[in-house]
Amino acid sequence: MSCTFYKMHDFVVKHFKLLSIVAIFLCSFASAAVISDSASAANIDSAITGLSATSAKEDGATVLPAVSQQWYAGPVHTLDYDFKIADGTTVNNGDTATVTLPTGATFRTPEKFDIKSSNTNETVGQFVANPKATTGQITFSNAAYWAKYNTNRHGSLEFSVTGTRSFTPSYPVNVFLAKNGWGQNESVRANGTLAKVNWQVLVNPNNHQLNNVQVDDTLGNTSAQNFDPKSVTVTDNAGGQTIAASHYTITPTDSGFTFKWNGTLDKAINIMYQSDISNDNEYSLYGTELDLPNTASITASDITTVAAGTPVATSNTKTVVLTMGKGSATGDHTDATTSVTVKKVWQDVPDGVTTPAVTAKLYADGKDTGKTVTLNEANSYQAQFTGLAKFATDGHAISYTVNEASVPDGYKSDPDGNKPVAPDSNGVVTLTNVYQKKPQCFTFVHVTKTWKNVPFWKCTPCVHVTLYQNGVPYRFRTLSYCDWYETTFHYLPQYDDQGNKFVYTVAEDYVPFGYKTKTPGQQTPDANNNVNLINVYSKRSHHFIPCWGW
Repeated sequence: MSCTFYKMHDFVVKHFKLLSIVAIFLCSFASAAVISDSASAANIDSAITGLSATSAKEDGATVLPAVSQQWYAGPVHTLDYDFKIADGTTVNNGDTATVTLPTGATFRTPEKFDIKSSNTNETVGQFVANPKATTGQITFSNAAYWAKYNTNRHGSLEFSVTGTRSFTPSYPVNVFLAKNGWGQNESVRANGTLAKVNWQVLVNPNNHQLNNVQVDDTLGNTSAQNFDPKSVTVTDNAGGQTIAASHYTITPTDSGFTFKWNGTLDKAINIMYQSDISNDNEYSLYGTELDLPNTASITASDITTVAAGTPVATSNTKTVVLTMGKGSATGDHTDATTSVTVKKVWQDVPDGVTTPAVTAKLYADGKDTGKTVTLNEANSYQAQFTGLAKFATDGHAISYTVNEASVPDGYKSDPDGNKPVAPDSNGVVTLTNVYQKKPQCFTFVHVTKTWKNVPFWKCTPCVHVTLYQNGVPYRFRTLSYCDWYETTFHYLPQYDDQGNKFVYTVAEDYVPFGYKTKTPGQQTPDANNNVNLINVYSKRSHHFIPCWGW
């Protein structure tokens, strides 16, 4: 053990200088890598216009500082920004740009939404802002897109803000209830949407003396929000102190609650609670606008001026609108799309043979695009795939190839294997099929004559049958008692010189006297190549002529 230790100690001492150099090199390399990575992302505010405080528009009109400074905290204002990136600017992944709100405006809720390209629907950036902040930030992504669409690059942003001016509400003397609601910023999800809404019911804001106070609160759109009974608190509106539960009773309902005050209510109180937003609606998933209505109503007896009491019955509705902002961007690129022409060439096809229609499939970088065209006589076996993206999302030029969905029976693709073919210098894909002459095969047709209702003493006659090839008499036979009324036509060719399949049929030349046929005309063989010709006895003979079997 000690020997090993001294050997290691001796090695370190002898090679200390070398180890130090290696360590310094590794540290320098790591630092350079970090610096290089961070240097690739930069703030490009100087190359972008349309994101300053004076660029904001509301309902199409530029927001002036004198206007935005008068905005109250709470009410919603929807702002639009149209920005442009200077031509020649390189946009790297992680590059940022700052969006500044008009004077007196702040973000109401967290903002986090993707910026989509309007021409390809790719994500090309993301906008993020914090509640109460006066600026937001664009972080660009998909550098390949910005490199490809590198001229006339512009985009738009839309989001909601509020003002900062203080607002002290006042209520007419005959108002006994007020309703308010807002999204809870602390409940933000990873995608930027909110998971909760705060609701407020202000009861008796004018400090009347009320008996028999009952407040009914009903949530709307319950498929998207649910009442959280554990979140209810009741406070004194003047001082904000929590009121003991012994002073009131709350009974949850299917879509809210019923509140009853014990005794006389002579001050303004707040009923505060939350509703949970489901995570399976369009807003929670995609940031689409979500309307959450809520209605509160009060019944009571006002004894402030009349001892007998004046009936009170009123309601108030508040709708909280939740939405995320949206952003889009685009740019111009010459030759952003391309096309591929496909033509079919047939070889060694005999005269008289009709070539079939074929289906051609398009591949992009070796993957089936699902796009097809039909090549037939009507379009002279030529068609075109049009409007094809020239570049992939990472910026590389897409390689298109084409092949047949399936090679027709009796043909072979050239080159063999029906492999996808790339376009030539003119953007044309030529698919070649070579006719394959079918080897001559032979078939047969078996014919049987069946007699029905023939008396035992009656001799069945001979019958003559004809075999037809494509409707033309081809061979003949006579069926008699001696061959048990059966025969087989052997060695029948299946194909003509053009490779077309012959059609064989069989017919009885004429029906014997005293019989009727149940199989008139030319009969087609069944799946087993059998034809059964049936005659039924229909006329009794007056002469007794026994059948001796010849």
